[in-house]
Amino acid sequence: MAFLPVLVLVILASFGSTGLAGSDRYKDPTAPLNYRIKDLMRRMTLEEKIGQMTQIDRVVATPEIVKKYFI
Repeated sequence: MAFLPVLVLVILASFGSTGLAGSDRYKDPTAPLNYRIKDLMRRMTLEEKIGQMTQIDRVVATPEIVKKYFI
């Protein structure tokens, strides 16, 4: 019966380690580019994605505007 708690502990430990290993895949330069892009896009909010696509003139791009609109 002592086998069951050990098995549960091993399973939980494996989930924890795999979750941490892939947490910042978009920052890993050794990961394939398509995985890095998908990971980053999954983490970004809709507002951040729209902000990255926004074309703005540098003359009107104050730090407040850049921060507010994720530019």
